[in-house]
Amino acid sequence: MNSLRRLILAGALLAAPFMTMPAMADASIPVADFFKASQYSGIPSLSPDGKTLAVLTPRNGRNVLAVIRLDSRTPRVIASDPDWDIANPIWVNNERLVFSLSKGKDAVYEDQRGGGLFAVNTDGSRFRKLTPTLKEAMGNNIPYKPYQVLARAGDDSTDLIVVNNERGRDAALGASDVFRLDTLTGKATLLTFNNPGKVSEWTLDHARVVRAGSALDVEPGSKRIRQTVYYRDGENAPWKAIYQAFIDEGREMEIAGFDFDNKTMLVAGRFNGRDKKAVYLWDFAKNTVGEMLADHPQADVENVRFDSSRKKIVGAPVAAMKPEYVYFDEDYARLDATFRASFPGQEYFFQWSGDSVVVYTYSAANPGSVYFYDVAKRKLEPLYVMKPELEGKKLSETKVIQYNARDGLPVPAYLTLPEGKKAEKLPLIAFVHGGPHARDSYGYDGMVQMLASRGYAVLQPQFRMSTGFGWKHHTAGWKQWGLAMQDDVTDGVKNLISQGVVDPSRVCIIGASYGGYATMYGLAKDPDLYRCGVNWVGVTDVKMLFTVTWSDMSGPYMDNLGRLMHGDPDKDGAYFEKVSAIGNAARIKAPVLMGYGSEDIRVPLIHGEKMRDKLRAQGNEVEWVVMTGEEHNWYREANRIAWGEKVEKFLAKHLAPASKQ
Repeated sequence: MNSLRRLILAGALLAAPFMTMPAMADASIPVADFFKASQYSGIPSLSPDGKTLAVLTPRNGRNVLAVIRLDSRTPRVIASDPDWDIANPIWVNNERLVFSLSKGKDAVYEDQRGGGLFAVNTDGSRFRKLTPTLKEAMGNNIPYKPYQVLARAGDDSTDLIVVNNERGRDAALGASDVFRLDTLTGKATLLTFNNPGKVSEWTLDHARVVRAGSALDVEPGSKRIRQTVYYRDGENAPWKAIYQAFIDEGREMEIAGFDFDNKTMLVAGRFNGRDKKAVYLWDFAKNTVGEMLADHPQADVENVRFDSSRKKIVGAPVAAMKPEYVYFDEDYARLDATFRASFPGQEYFFQWSGDSVVVYTYSAANPGSVYFYDVAKRKLEPLYVMKPELEGKKLSETKVIQYNARDGLPVPAYLTLPEGKKAEKLPLIAFVHGGPHARDSYGYDGMVQMLASRGYAVLQPQFRMSTGFGWKHHTAGWKQWGLAMQDDVTDGVKNLISQGVVDPSRVCIIGASYGGYATMYGLAKDPDLYRCGVNWVGVTDVKMLFTVTWSDMSGPYMDNLGRLMHGDPDKDGAYFEKVSAIGNAARIKAPVLMGYGSEDIRVPLIHGEKMRDKLRAQGNEVEWVVMTGEEHNWYREANRIAWGEKVEKFLAKHLAPASKQ
């Protein structure tokens, strides 16, 4: 492992770019096209030997599972259902796959009762139902016991290594076991009879032996959630605890995996006082981290990538503002250089098996394109695009910017400027992400691209509390709803105004979940900054996260981290009152569009109803939408399209030039 090192990519293996970008902007793209589900579902997957490609392809309105022999390019549909989409195919060996079912784009959340696990050979034979769907389990009044696939058993075995929570389904913080599942018979053999505790995450070595596990429990009295990492030297060795930490200190450890000697363990976390997560070797002699293998100055690094067929640790992916990679392997680094030259301005992910490589490319302006590369022939060819309705249409690029908040905190952000428009006096949409302990990621976003196509600039700030940018950035947002978190958004807007990019009289704030809260509170805190707001599934009173008892925002996480991040209902009454959007609704002047799901248990409908009633009682203009059967997101394609069209019409009405108001 000491030979692992970062590789500086230099040069290119292909002389000319493979892709050409469309030349002209198209502002007439129908709103529906931005919100339609992708024609193809997911990225195609190569068999372990690289000779066969598994792909989900549309047929008669459903996604079916097909395999393509790459030597003959002969396709064959091996799994389909008139009422279900085939979903999540995984190779068992070179001749067998497992998959699950989904209701897909035509069903609301309430009707998404798929799942299950099924197996079939690539010639269509030896079909086997391994677990029923959620709908079948509910209909037969039996517990739904899904399997999570951890790994193939290896070689030509028809077995999988899977995780199931049957023994621990009542554990508040999760508990599970590992099984070896025979996909021909459905028989599952328990591998963790001597489970060391309430383990929720397991790690195998490359011999498929369960070697490590991460368990969470609640410390009596303090209600703090504590992580314990367990390890054993081999299949028959005793488990021993090697690490403990409280997750409210940000010092939890993740097992990234084992090297191919099955002795060297890689871990990720914040060690030695570091603010951002990095990947390390674990020193068993000292029972602490040893050599650091991969880190990044702006973002957390949390895992590594393996190539089992070549017995290599390839490198470490980095979820920075744009994806990056720290490579340990020269062959992968050279292949990466090939694709970097072939797809300028694009991000990509590739799977390499045998002499075959499948490449998935994407960007903010590219919803996804899939290519096949023959390593031996050095030949690259296109397979398909994810959203053909947008092919040849010029979308808008997103760039990464950074500005300083008023207290000096650096705030990274995405800025999308409408293609073909001069970056002067543009109408702006401040688009606030949910969570708030989450983040936006680079790539195609239907709402962002629809807004940009209509001439709006779009700002997506990664305000304090956002995750992935280090512990300090995250904890700077604790108990800052409506305060510094809100100021981070405001400061980003004012930064663009000061540069002359944005028309100060034509700014709107929008967002979902926490973003919906930021919308409502932003309209109250800065009533003269925003001309309108769009809030979907938004929190409207922070204290209701704790007091609305039919919400799923309860349990150990809310008792510990929730009270630290969002406020303590027993101690922070003054804070909750100050940052309540409902409590400050009298300051709101701008019109607002509000949308909620009838089945939402994350932010129940009462959040929206109370705010709607208060605004209407004081004479505000409120457009109100309830998506029947939907939860904390719109699952049904028709609902996503309808919402996009409502947003577009609402903004067109309220962000017209000042002279037309």
